[in-house]
Amino acid sequence: HSCMVVRKTLVIYGLFVFLTVPAGYLSGLLVSRVFGDTYWYLTAVELVGFGGMMLGGLLMSIWGGFKSRRLTLATGLSLFGIMAIGMGVSRHFILYLVLMALYGIALTTVQTTITTMLQENSEVSMQGRVFGLLGTMYAGFLPIGMAMFGPLADILPLQWIMVGSGIALIVIAGIAYYSRELKTI
Repeated sequence: HSCMVVRKTLVIYGLFVFLTVPAGYLSGLLVSRVFGDTYWYLTAVELVGFGGMMLGGLLMSIWGGFKSRRLTLATGLSLFGIMAIGMGVSRHFILYLVLMALYGIALTTVQTTITTMLQENSEVSMQGRVFGLLGTMYAGFLPIGMAMFGPLADILPLQWIMVGSGIALIVIAGIAYYSRELKTI
């Protein structure tokens, strides 16, 4: 059973990393295209995203998530998706910054929950391999996402791509929540 939990969690993580590219890693491109490419806007987005991640880390260290890891993961993924959709449709820079901060909190919630789920469900003798694979997935899915979504943003509006990735993240949240393998967590 734990092998299936680890496998499902790693698949969710890979999809998560891939789908974070539009709203997370291409945010500077969106800001420069929609709001203008002033240093203030680009700096503000990066600082607010970082601040959201810091708040998310603080939140998770104090709260720790729901008793059900599955619920915490599904909630984080859903919030992440909702923020990506909101960022894609936002026409006001301050609203965009608020959504980016919440996006950072959701990012940390998902990352922390995935890490905890893997620690709790991996045999101690296998944890090095599991976390090595986790790092490899991050190092692989991030550039694959950039290679796909970057050029696609020159063909389709980046806002549409963000909305699409947000919807996909919400679908993945539903799959994670209703997953038979993750029901007991």
